Amino acid sequence: MGGATDVARDHAGPEGGGGPSQTRRDRSLEAVQRQVKALGVARLEVALREAQGRELVKRSWSAQELEQSVAWLKRMNARGHDVFIRPEGGHGLVLVDGLQREALARMAKEGFTPAATIEAGPGHFQAWVKLSEGPLPAEVHDQAARTLARHYGGTLEKASSRSWGRLAGFTHQAPALRKEDRQPYVLAHESPGRVAAAAPAFLQHLAEGLERQREQQERAARLEAIRAAPDHVWQRDALTVYRQQAQQLLARHGPAVDFERVDWAIATHLAKSGRYSRQEIERALHEGSPHIEHGQPGGIEGYARRTAAQAWNAPEVLAHWQGRGREIQRQRELGRAPERGREGPSLGR
Repeated sequence: MGGATDVARDHAGPEGGGGPSQTRRDRSLEAVQRQVKALGVARLEVALREAQGRELVKRSWSAQELEQSVAWLKRMNARGHDVFIRPEGGHGLVLVDGLQREALARMAKEGFTPAATIEAGPGHFQAWVKLSEGPLPAEVHDQAARTLARHYGGTLEKASSRSWGRLAGFTHQAPALRKEDRQPYVLAHESPGRVAAAAPAFLQHLAEGLERQREQQERAARLEAIRAAPDHVWQRDALTVYRQQAQQLLARHGPAVDFERVDWAIATHLAKSGRYSRQEIERALHEGSPHIEHGQPGGIEGYARRTAAQAWNAPEVLAHWQGRGREIQRQRELGRAPERGREGPSLGR
């Protein structure tokens, strides 16, 4: 696309005196088409805002509808409105705002070549980075925006999945940018529209980090539930007993206690008690255990299922029930709880 002078010339009337008018290229329309094609989304939101105001006038358009509205946008822009754009709904783009030219070179070198590079003001750039052809989960999307903004020196305050960028082909109305009685044009530079080469590995890294963060938060919540467990409750389900026993073991062994050993001790205690079924023990571990580790086969569900099954059939549990009678053994084989018990758990495994 040509520079701001070319665009300004196209907005002006025909050159010369009274010669016949000629059809001119509409460089604003071309800039809009270039940017929209690079973004590659079905629908877009366009917003107008007066330079000295805060209120946005929004429109929701398809690419074709936007192109048909360029003449109206030109008129509004000439009256002092800035023109902004963003994808509507879910999408796979991240806008990195407030960039210098050196940052763009780093992005290309590191596999984050923008799908569209927009010069929002002289020497100040916005980069639309395409991380996926389809929508990204909101949590991953926002984290990606913050991470790229922080890494490349962008504007962190504007880093989100719903950021507005400037629409190329229209003038930037900030009074501070006025020069020689003209406002500078927002320019569309390289706009290949491709998914960044580094995107797959980047998204996987973000997803794993967010998963670890969720696990830490869940672990903290479960530890808090253990610490807050009541000392004495008349009607005790397996989960309540789990938390009470874990509370005692945590107080005895300190915060560095191995919760895998804690789970085993409590699971075998519950299995010996005769009060709870294997399914109830599994549920107590599933909902109460702080032993949540990234990459654990089957997640906490698989861990709870395996631990409950192993505890139910552990040699010490089977030995506990030897000689208790054929009916009790038959009930246990059916996975039922045959009788009550009084023992407490220990970590001696």
